[in-house]
Amino acid sequence: MTLTTDLQALLQPADAGQTQPTQIQRPQPAVPRGWEAGVRYEPGGTMVVTAPADEQPPNSEADWRERVEALGLAIPEGFRVRLVEARHDPAAWHRDAQGEDAVTRAVWRCRYFVEPGTPAWLSAGDVDALVRDAMRRRRKPRTAVDTAERALVVVYADAQAGKVGRDGGTPELIARVADRFDRLDDHIRDLKAVGRAPTVAYWADAGDCVEGFENTTQQAFTNDLTLTEMIRVHRRLTFEGLDRLAGRFGRVVAATCGSNHARVRRGKDAVGPPIDDWGIEVFSQVADAYSRNQDAYGHVSFVMPERWRDTVSLNVAGTIVGLAHGHQYPRPEKSGDWWRGQTFGRQPVADAQILITGHYHHFRAQQLGAGRLWVQAPTLDNGSDWYAVRSGEVSTSGLLVFSVGPAGWDDLRIL
Repeated sequence: MTLTTDLQALLQPADAGQTQPTQIQRPQPAVPRGWEAGVRYEPGGTMVVTAPADEQPPNSEADWRERVEALGLAIPEGFRVRLVEARHDPAAWHRDAQGEDAVTRAVWRCRYFVEPGTPAWLSAGDVDALVRDAMRRRRKPRTAVDTAERALVVVYADAQAGKVGRDGGTPELIARVADRFDRLDDHIRDLKAVGRAPTVAYWADAGDCVEGFENTTQQAFTNDLTLTEMIRVHRRLTFEGLDRLAGRFGRVVAATCGSNHARVRRGKDAVGPPIDDWGIEVFSQVADAYSRNQDAYGHVSFVMPERWRDTVSLNVAGTIVGLAHGHQYPRPEKSGDWWRGQTFGRQPVADAQILITGHYHHFRAQQLGAGRLWVQAPTLDNGSDWYAVRSGEVSTSGLLVFSVGPAGWDDLRIL
């Protein structure tokens, strides 16, 4: 018999007495996306198994295991099978035989986890042993010399020179600021003692350096300084604070922002662009004075807002820190909304990871978004009696400090 004859014989219909297949394999129902049979391996050894559709739901843990093994998957010793999702599809369509019309028949689609019978951490012992071993671990020695840059941020906010309140007037303000500067010296020594000495310092003036006369009517009757005297007091306090930092650090950066009390006004209306601000002017004066003595102050730089802006941002040891007074929004709870709007508007504080504000005369810190921090600085002034009368709340004065290093911020204190 030739090869051609063999092929022809194979292609001929079978005789009536020849054995024929008694069953035709039924095609599987159409599979919706995401429910294709298969295995996905997860970190830690867990397997996510999607089983083929079945007309009956799984009834027991043994049934779960059987359906997983039907895929040819060997379940490791010590692992268990857990049903995590079962979906009933009442309209799954398929053909019972080749060439026949499609029919619908309800099926169950199931997904299983094949995972360790007990968490991996329990295999090392019981919970008591786990806690004991963790607490008795040997701590890794700290590097003796930390060469990474660490920045000290000093927030000088709302001194409002010339204001008289429950805590006194100008003599009390100057004494309070001098005491906080002494505490700042102690804080710097404390950081050095614990191995977190800063290598650079940032002076952040958050605004409202003077009380002014145009914000409220009572200022004309309660202030104890003229406007020029307020500016003079603020300028000399700023000189003192920056001198202390300039004598201790090889690099000092001083920044300020626009504010409401320091804004140049005619009545209650602002005059000129946002930089028409007495606080910004005092910074300009101090910068001019320092520029005359490069030997003593050449390592001190100044950052002020652009002409049509009232906020700034600084790169502080690799972290973007924004500085704004806080009068741009009606109450402290709105700071997050305002900050988000600044981001959309691509304003100076848009990329800040830390935002420093003043204006509201009390300390507050809040994490926002994905790792951003808003820090509301306390005041240095003589007290806001009008607010205490209205609300019963009394703010505590202080000088806010914190550090920024490679791992982010730390050592936040109120001095």
